[in-house]
Amino acid sequence: MSLPQTIEHLPAPFNREPFSLLQQGIYDSNDNDVYINNAADFACLFPIPKMDYVSYVPRVQALGLSQYKRTMSVILRRFEKIQHCFSGIQSILEIGAGDGAFLAHVSGVFPSLRLSALEIDQNTQAARKTLTGLREFSAFQEIRNARETFDLICLFHVLEHIVDPREFLNNCLTCLTPQGRMIIEVPSLDDPLLTLYGSKAYRKFYFQRQHPYVYSSKSLRRLLEEENIYPEQLIPHQRYGLENHLNWLTQEKPGGNEQFRQIFTNCEADYMTALEKAGFTDAVIVIAKRTQW
Repeated sequence: MSLPQTIEHLPAPFNREPFSLLQQGIYDSNDNDVYINNAADFACLFPIPKMDYVSYVPRVQALGLSQYKRTMSVILRRFEKIQHCFSGIQSILEIGAGDGAFLAHVSGVFPSLRLSALEIDQNTQAARKTLTGLREFSAFQEIRNARETFDLICLFHVLEHIVDPREFLNNCLTCLTPQGRMIIEVPSLDDPLLTLYGSKAYRKFYFQRQHPYVYSSKSLRRLLEEENIYPEQLIPHQRYGLENHLNWLTQEKPGGNEQFRQIFTNCEADYMTALEKAGFTDAVIVIAKRTQW
């Protein structure tokens, strides 16, 4: 079964590629199917779901997994991988800043940085307001009206929500200083539960309405290069560890497992590092700049 011929909504270069059906229905909808390209490095939902991100509730919150996620060190491990990008810069914009936890961590390490956030979510606004000196925007046009540009633009788990990444990436470039860089992190199709372990339960859970597109390191590179954005560095990033994977493989559900946590606490970091070295990770980070610079 092939993807319907009217695929103009797909970003280039994927709109020039053949697709096949990967899965009928997704976690939160039977009306959307999953298609994958022949290279198996990019997947999309069809039809594209319509989302209201003003009142959006993240799935981790909807499923009551917020407490479990707080036991993880995602922000710290991410920051360790990208800290070198903060040397010598003066300003940072985080798109999709949520509660501002990443910017708060950055501010603690680089207190002189000018912090800005582009976020439309009202549910996390109170938490963001606790950040001293944070400048907030709700749209790219507000940034352009203020004639602001930034040395570093970060977007973590945002791009996979964007139906028109071409327009979105070009908006990002208008907010970037000439020598500025973007740091983009997305969920990856190279996720070990999908590829290495082949968990059927996890695959049913994995695809969701909030993510019309799912990239891998290869397809993310191809998308950026199509828009004249040069990926300087691609960094495999594993967020979930042995505790989570064993829970999926034995219980077929998300979340933590106290027994696994106690037994394998000393193994978690080595396990995630080994997956990153092997290229099987649930996320990928790309550090990019304008091609012409």
